[in-house]
Amino acid sequence: MFIAWNYVFLAIYVSVLVPGGQATNAMDLPLSEGNGPGHQKVTRYKEEVTAAVTQNTSLSAMRSGVRGIASSMRASHRRGGDMAVLKYQGSIAPLEKELKSFFHRENLRNVIVMCSAPNTVDVFRQVFKRKMESPTIYWWLILEDDVTQEVLDNMREGTQISVALKMDEAKYKLMRSFVNKDDQLKLQTVGSWWWTPSEGSQHFLKEPIYKDLMDVYSDFGGRLMKSSVVDNWPFFRVMKDKASGEIVSDAGIDFHLLNTIAAKLNFTYRLLLAKDGQWGGVLPDGSITGMIGMVARHEVHFAINEITITGPREVVVDFTLPYFLESTTIVSPAPAEKNRAFAVFSPFTAEVWGLLSLATLLVGPILWLISVAKEELVLKGIWRADSLSNYSFNMYRSMVVQGNKAEMEQWSHRFVLFTWFFFCFVVYALYAGTLTAVLAVPTFEKPIDSLWDLLGAIENDGYKATVVYQTSNEFFQGNRPFKTTMLLQEATSGIYKQIWDVFDPSVGYVYTWDEGVEKVLTGKFAYMNAQLGAEIRAIKRGIHNYHFAKNTFYPQGYAMALPSGSPYKGKLEKLLVQLASAGLVDKWTRDEVAKVAGAGGGEASKGPGAITLVHLQAAFFLLAIGYSTAGGVLLVERLAMFFCGRKEFHSSFAGKPILVKEIGY
Repeated sequence: MFIAWNYVFLAIYVSVLVPGGQATNAMDLPLSEGNGPGHQKVTRYKEEVTAAVTQNTSLSAMRSGVRGIASSMRASHRRGGDMAVLKYQGSIAPLEKELKSFFHRENLRNVIVMCSAPNTVDVFRQVFKRKMESPTIYWWLILEDDVTQEVLDNMREGTQISVALKMDEAKYKLMRSFVNKDDQLKLQTVGSWWWTPSEGSQHFLKEPIYKDLMDVYSDFGGRLMKSSVVDNWPFFRVMKDKASGEIVSDAGIDFHLLNTIAAKLNFTYRLLLAKDGQWGGVLPDGSITGMIGMVARHEVHFAINEITITGPREVVVDFTLPYFLESTTIVSPAPAEKNRAFAVFSPFTAEVWGLLSLATLLVGPILWLISVAKEELVLKGIWRADSLSNYSFNMYRSMVVQGNKAEMEQWSHRFVLFTWFFFCFVVYALYAGTLTAVLAVPTFEKPIDSLWDLLGAIENDGYKATVVYQTSNEFFQGNRPFKTTMLLQEATSGIYKQIWDVFDPSVGYVYTWDEGVEKVLTGKFAYMNAQLGAEIRAIKRGIHNYHFAKNTFYPQGYAMALPSGSPYKGKLEKLLVQLASAGLVDKWTRDEVAKVAGAGGGEASKGPGAITLVHLQAAFFLLAIGYSTAGGVLLVERLAMFFCGRKEFHSSFAGKPILVKEIGY
């Protein structure tokens, strides 16, 4: 038996007493000589502890203390472990540094505290203040005075301890910490250790002095757990119970998930609303908001409500492995149907229309020139060519499939018409088929299908990007009030940086998912958020009113948020992985989507519809132009006749009758 006060031992491997067995504590193992760094470290610590014990204990205690401590260190080294001995001098900063060092990142680190009663209490007061709770650290206390309650008062769940409390000169009571049904940290007596001159060290254990956390939290013993929530269907729909005033839930993916976990691990839960209604994170002033803040301040045991794992959040809380994966989408107003005023011109491009017009204008003059040449050079006085206007008008009739009344008796004309009629046939076939498709199936303006499209819409069409304030999709900082992820703000080039540069916080923030989806319908707004929640809200409001980008971005995982160092993290994430692998999360997702299937005030057109006046307005517009032009020409002729006189008008405008046979009507 030994006492070396005011020392803290960090051991990577420590043998402990087990029920029904002999004493296998490393203190009972003999010293063995050796060389190398491990031996040198043990020798140095042995000399240091020897000096300390000499100053504080009797000679016999010193001898047994040095022998026991050195044996423990030697045994730890022989098993491939390590041990550090730190003298307590009012601060546990050296211990914290050792625990966080690269050399001590094992799955379990054992810390043996052998200090005076006041110093032991002070050690745990600093553990509490420094938030050193961790499932990978186990604390072993050796106490001469009973300060167990003071120690417990300075502990949070997540600090696991076993205590050897001195009862008399030769006997110690062995205890292990646990959390009772009332959510209080207590010590449970698991056995005792004693020493006699004749038999040496002896022990009795009715339960293990150390218990694996996966076993400890396989049954919560009916504890009442607290969870922070916000109203966020389809993941967690919450409301206030009229009778009790408590926050309750009756639907949501995470609601079903939490109920299943609670039934499996034997606990009940109480829901607490985040006062600001936000998911939350770390503000520039260091304060923590929303559900994340409640978890970080230990106001609740966990939060599960579509909480995205982000780097800044992981600084203040722990996350389980993700149980739900999805990406971020861009929701914008459904693209408007393109203006049909000139739909009849849509089958051909402007370039094609220009060439067709030029060809139609040229074919009439070409025929007229051939006729004039033939009249002057071949059939002079026998045959007379028709007028240029008749040739041109008949070629136009051929183009618009209205027949041709020109009599072409000369082969020189006929060869031109062979090619012209075939040309008109090809053009008509292409035009008619394309026009039918264009008029039957509506065409729409270019949608926002990617971040690049969004950038173009912001810069050219006056769109505004929107995100929910204080969520993982709020990517912005600068003089903004909040930062969660630096996805856009930290970008130095590329699309993220460009969108960050044009984001307008005065109109870009919304405070609920519903507000974000509704804002899209009020103007040129593009709402960025997770796909499932956005789609399900759009269905309720008429999904045909919205457009979802084909290209998503920023994949994100949802997990349970737990206080830092939570001891039940391993058990919860194992169960979450099992539920997700079994397909239950997908099933609950389908169930929630099915609740709104068919809702939303109608559906978009599923196929071609009847031809309406909207489709033909260009044709009527051209007809009106023709009527107006004809009326204008008639008016000009009437005015000309009025001012010039009938005889002069006829000689100038009507022309003289031709006695020879003409080509024409």
